[in-house]
Amino acid sequence: MKYRFQYIESVPSLPNAAMVRGSFVHRVLELLLARAAQDRTLDAVRKDFEIAEGEFRLRDDFRLLLLDATSEADFWESCRECVRAYYRIEQPATANIVELEKWVSTPLGEFELGGFIDRLERDDDGLVVSDYKTGAPKPLRFSTDYLRQLTYYALMCETQLNETPHSVRIYYLGGGKDEHTRDERVVTQAVTDATLADVRDTARRVFGEIEAGKSSGEFATNVTNLCNWCDFKQWCPAHGGDIGQALAAGTERVALRRREAGLPEKT
Repeated sequence: MKYRFQYIESVPSLPNAAMVRGSFVHRVLELLLARAAQDRTLDAVRKDFEIAEGEFRLRDDFRLLLLDATSEADFWESCRECVRAYYRIEQPATANIVELEKWVSTPLGEFELGGFIDRLERDDDGLVVSDYKTGAPKPLRFSTDYLRQLTYYALMCETQLNETPHSVRIYYLGGGKDEHTRDERVVTQAVTDATLADVRDTARRVFGEIEAGKSSGEFATNVTNLCNWCDFKQWCPAHGGDIGQALAAGTERVALRRREAGLPEKT
């Protein structure tokens, strides 16, 4: 159902601070790790933070947050704390980066999967697909969805690079300074024949469900507590909403926020 709202009905949504923080921290670390290993100093990351901040202050998603002075100061401090957490996880000069923001894809029968790998690195055992999460650390058993996402990228590497990463890894950068150990912040899962088969099967199943939904007009819903954070809950049939109102109402909601932010209306 969320796929229908986003990609079939094309209902626009508003950014939230967590999303923008994630994008911002990714950008800072992309700038830092694009430097030669010996140049990834504290002075360099301070400069990269300033560069990224200058970029984001001009971006629509940041401006649409409509942060007041206090909230904005809190936002930037939370971003700094994520970068500090990264330094508690690893020394950037030791990171053996293969590529950053690398596009990979693979065909799977009737469709193709594609996406950008945030960080492709190499250790003594081979390639590792990695990503940063700016939320608080989750144990391995609660990181399943994130790890599955990264395993899709491992599958794409297998096709595109003719080399299968041996592991996928999440670096959790959120949470309080002294609340989590390094082992809690770095969650790794091996890439095996079984995990690759699982993502292949899941992708084919979901593709089949989407195609069936397009034909029948019936899209499945999964009602959980997470619905409270969904941009489309008010129009979702599972919550008594009218999907037919979503596009007009969602477009007007975004247009109003853009006017509040002093941004031109999108055409």
